[in-house]
Amino acid sequence: MMNELFAGLAVPSVEQYRQSWIPLGKHLSSSGRLNGGLRVITAADIDACDVRGQYSRFRCLVHGLRAIDERNPDLLRPDLKARINFTSRHNGTALRPREPLTPFVARVLKDAADRSVVATRERILSGREQIEALRNKPERSRFENVFLRVADGTRPARSEFDMFKYRKVAIAAASDLLVLTLPDAICFIIAIALRVEMPIECLRTLRRDCLKNPARGYVSIEYTKGRGGPRAKIKRERVRDGGINTPGGLVRLALELSRPAAERMADRGDPNADYLWVGFVAAGLPSWRRFSLSTHNFYAAIRSLGLVDEAGKPITKIVPARLRKTVKRDNYLRHTGHLRRFASDHSKPVAARHYAAVDGLREEHARSVAVAEGQLFDMAMMPLVLPPKEEVSALASGLSIGNQKLDAGAVASLVSGDADTFLGMCSGFWSSPLGRNDNGSCATAFTGCLHCSNAVFTARKLPALLTYLTWLAERRAVMTEAEWHERYSADHNRIMVQILPVFDAGDIEQARSTAENAAVAPALPPHLQRG
Repeated sequence: MMNELFAGLAVPSVEQYRQSWIPLGKHLSSSGRLNGGLRVITAADIDACDVRGQYSRFRCLVHGLRAIDERNPDLLRPDLKARINFTSRHNGTALRPREPLTPFVARVLKDAADRSVVATRERILSGREQIEALRNKPERSRFENVFLRVADGTRPARSEFDMFKYRKVAIAAASDLLVLTLPDAICFIIAIALRVEMPIECLRTLRRDCLKNPARGYVSIEYTKGRGGPRAKIKRERVRDGGINTPGGLVRLALELSRPAAERMADRGDPNADYLWVGFVAAGLPSWRRFSLSTHNFYAAIRSLGLVDEAGKPITKIVPARLRKTVKRDNYLRHTGHLRRFASDHSKPVAARHYAAVDGLREEHARSVAVAEGQLFDMAMMPLVLPPKEEVSALASGLSIGNQKLDAGAVASLVSGDADTFLGMCSGFWSSPLGRNDNGSCATAFTGCLHCSNAVFTARKLPALLTYLTWLAERRAVMTEAEWHERYSADHNRIMVQILPVFDAGDIEQARSTAENAAVAPALPPHLQRG
């Protein structure tokens, strides 16, 4: 009943709901009302189970009572119905999303998993040749017959164990020759998880028919997502398909290496024969069966890799769910934070809350904010550039600069050179937005015209702009990059990005010829020549 009621909720399993009822059962037992059923539960009983810091489990109890009341409206007491209208009397602490792996740890873990996959492939392929040669041997000893039986997944008897012990040969020397082992499967899962966006619990439950619609180097991996609700359980992810460096190639290799175990399990009617991650399991009764891919086994497999992080400390514990976080982080950066492309299998609020709002992306977010502020400032301070066609139109119909409107006569006076500075033309020398002297005149140096809303740039000022660019290049050659960038990059970018692209190539080439002709080239201001 619990499995049916809560199929659409984001919970790990029905076991969590069972655990949520234990505190209520203990409370009813202490008061001698355990045998009274749900009809004896009061609002005070629910409040007694509402303990600060246990919101997650207590939430399951309240949700369960709500579902029961929806199915049986006459079962619960009125005061209890009123109490379950809200979850807890305490403020639930917002859970911090898990952090992705650092780029260094992700890289070394991926490399180690890939090496393990290659080693597993070589071991099993060579093991199959060894077993085939042993099968074709005309006369085999008793130990060799036992060796073959163990390699085929048969559990050895006690006397056969003693034979291995007497010869100082490990059981794994035979059992690991034909199929995957638990550490092998975990390394395969890690290698796949660092290449796809699939949740780790979905990778654990892949079936042998999970590959669908291969075409043009891509294939779809079909998986079951238990947290997606009844209508969203079956999902597919389109991934690259090829060698063992692709997700599709890794799944195909795992299918091939686990095939003998799947066939043997199917022959004996094992219901788990349809799962992908099957092989030799040494724990309990050693045999070929489905692996227990628990978090504890993940930790043990990661410890066996012997990895160290960027600080030189051993990597002994990595929460499997962080693997998907790492892939999401990389995709987020690749899509430049575009949530519409980034939120592939969940809503945009979930993508922002669980995968984008992590400390590992805080530096990238700060850099993006700084770039956005710079772009907004550049847009707000976009210089007024008049190419020849627009200059003719302005001479005929006037021009708007900021909040002032210039008629045709004022525009003609402006472009004639009466209000020239070295780099542009000033439409408001006595109303500078960047600073004024005591007499009201502009107090900014001539390079400030590049960043002033009163400045106008026409084709007639292109030679001066190109001359200034040449001087900036000469200064860059004698200064450190950091110092030059701090002092002159804003001027350089304003000319190169926002002024020159407005003009045609012919206008710029003509201006360059003028700037290179010493007779007519505009002279640099004296303080620049001295610099």
